[in-house]
Amino acid sequence: MYAMATPTSGRLPAAVLAVLVHLLFFALLVYSLDWKTHAPEPVMVELWQPQVASYQPPPKVVKQVEKVSKPEPVQPNPDIALADKKRKLAEQAAQLAAQKQAAQKLAQAAQVKAQAQQLLDKKLVEQKITEQKQAQQAKADVQKQQAQKQAALRQLIAQQSQTELKNESARALVGQKNAASASKQAADMSKMQNEYVEKIKAKIRGKIILPDSLQGNPQARFAVSLLPTGEVLQVKLLRGSGQSAYDDAVERAILKASPLPMPPDASLMAQFRELDLKFAKDEK
Repeated sequence: MYAMATPTSGRLPAAVLAVLVHLLFFALLVYSLDWKTHAPEPVMVELWQPQVASYQPPPKVVKQVEKVSKPEPVQPNPDIALADKKRKLAEQAAQLAAQKQAAQKLAQAAQVKAQAQQLLDKKLVEQKITEQKQAQQAKADVQKQQAQKQAALRQLIAQQSQTELKNESARALVGQKNAASASKQAADMSKMQNEYVEKIKAKIRGKIILPDSLQGNPQARFAVSLLPTGEVLQVKLLRGSGQSAYDDAVERAILKASPLPMPPDASLMAQFRELDLKFAKDEK
């Protein structure tokens, strides 16, 4: 602030001096013009009507301008010039500093923007990689689940097949057992039926009283209807022996043997409701 005040205080006398010089020059110029310039004298012309007066132009007045010497140029004050130079240099330095500071700010802003863009690009790349990994993991999970489902389905099918085979084997075994059991049961039933038929016939034979007039070995066949209790309901001769004495003797024996022995198994009762019995004289 103090260095800039010195040129300003020295500039004021120079400006006043310049104004005074210009005023002096202007006053000298005005005085010179008033001193050399003369107004032209008037010319009196008498006019006659019949005659044409000749016209003569007035004499030219030559203005003589006194040559004014130029004022000597004012020598600049060295202090003022130095101050102006310093001021200009300071202004240039300030302008350069401002430009440099603005350039630095622009560079810093550009650097910050570039760093922000790099960070954003990095985040975008990382996000894309993460999304790709997540998509791959999701795909792998789906494939794994599908593989597990297929494996479970194959295992279930295999288990069902094994179960079906076991069931078929069990059914076949049960069928075989049932068939064997049924066959055995049928054999047992047939054996029991034959046994009770023989018991019935033995009881009837014990009641036969044969006449002495019989010849040969007569044979007869009877249909005997029984009640569940074994009582004889009806006796019918299906085929006679040819000797009525024998046929009648057997029929009387059937009626006397009532009630006949019956098997204890109720499933055989139906087979003993109607019996087909054959008798022969020599049968024992």
